[in-house]
Amino acid sequence: MPSFLVVTTRDLPEAYFLARFLESRRQRLGILNITGRPPTAAVQVLRRLGRNRGWAYVADLLAARALGAFRAPAPTHAFPDVDAATIAGLKARSPCHEHTDPHAPETLAFVARFAPDWILLAGAPVLRPSLYGLAREGALNRHLGLLPQYRGSDCPIWALAANALDDVGFSIHLVTERVDAGDVVVRRAVPVPPAATLDGYLGLVQRQASETFVEVLDRIVRGVPLARQPQTGGGAYYPPAPLSAQRRARRNLRRRAGHYAHPRHPTGGWQVDSGPKTPRPA
Repeated sequence: MPSFLVVTTRDLPEAYFLARFLESRRQRLGILNITGRPPTAAVQVLRRLGRNRGWAYVADLLAARALGAFRAPAPTHAFPDVDAATIAGLKARSPCHEHTDPHAPETLAFVARFAPDWILLAGAPVLRPSLYGLAREGALNRHLGLLPQYRGSDCPIWALAANALDDVGFSIHLVTERVDAGDVVVRRAVPVPPAATLDGYLGLVQRQASETFVEVLDRIVRGVPLARQPQTGGGAYYPPAPLSAQRRARRNLRRRAGHYAHPRHPTGGWQVDSGPKTPRPA
């Protein structure tokens, strides 16, 4: 019977969505919860973004955070069935370790003792081989972006901001030292439903990605080999979406919703705004 270690940050519900499934299948399950990074680490990230992307981008990003313009979907949007009691129960019934540093000696010692066959990333930070390399079979990540075109952070926002509404989706992939570059197990677009709101649509992407992750885990539990497709082509790495990108994403989604509501195309289809289809990282 394979064993699974679920890695997440601040008890994100998508992690316990996976854990609940594994528990229901009587699998050996462990949980690693990263409780947050020190303030000094956050400052270092901003400095690196300033060097790589420019300080105008950093100001734009801080404006988004200060104004709360970008709000990740509330857990009840995507995972109404994973509440605080569910999370507490799973943590109480499974080996669980919590720490601010995923690579601290005590964290690595916990993972080594648990000796997982698979490590599952569900809202985890970027991990080093010293941690994910402890999995005997490998590590799997749920990435909210179509690989290899969309790597990095906030990929649905960047696709929407570029008016590439048909390129929003998710990928389940193997974890390698190069971020978001491992072999792809599943790659699937999520169509925009009529009258979609940004928060509702992002929640839909999250939910479908997690449900598909469960399908992958079901194959592993049943002993079905995973088909793995190596990534080819370049793609781009995207940073956290700043305020300007978030506003473009909302505007383009509203336009698509308006076109759903008001068909005007002479052939009977829906008229879609013909903006740029290739996103450009900030």
